[in-house]
Amino acid sequence: MLKYRKIEESEIENKEYHRMRYSLWPHHTEKELLDEMELILKGKNFYRNELSWTVFVVVRENGMLGGFIEITIYPELDFCDSKPVGYIEGLYIDEDLRMQGIGRNLVKVAEKWIKSKNCKEIASDVELENIISQKVHIALRFNKSHIKDECIFYKKFLV
Repeated sequence: MLKYRKIEESEIENKEYHRMRYSLWPHHTEKELLDEMELILKGKNFYRNELSWTVFVVVRENGMLGGFIEITIYPELDFCDSKPVGYIEGLYIDEDLRMQGIGRNLVKVAEKWIKSKNCKEIASDVELENIISQKVHIALRFNKSHIKDECIFYKKFLV
């Protein structure tokens, strides 16, 4: 049975997290991804004006990771109606676990955490050519906000 929880800093989980991040963002160097991971795991702000970072993972029965979601909280975003705002920075599921509702479950875990941080909205972005991710956002009831810099921005009110 799969488990969903916050990532734990350990050598095994760091390696698994790095493996998945590299699968999601192969155009980045391993050093860039490792440097970002270090900052994310320490909760440091480095990307934009985010207030905090957190990572939830899917844990397989054998203890290895099978997916993750990176979430930030921003003080405000110009295309959202409330503040602060939760933001999905990255969502990844290993290929053998896809199409089983695991991504949806990770987003639900993230939404619960985001609501606990007094956010009423969650937002995300997708590169224009990433049709699969666009379909995922629509299936998760995100609404398209706008297109900017080769990205589609989505948002959703949390209930």
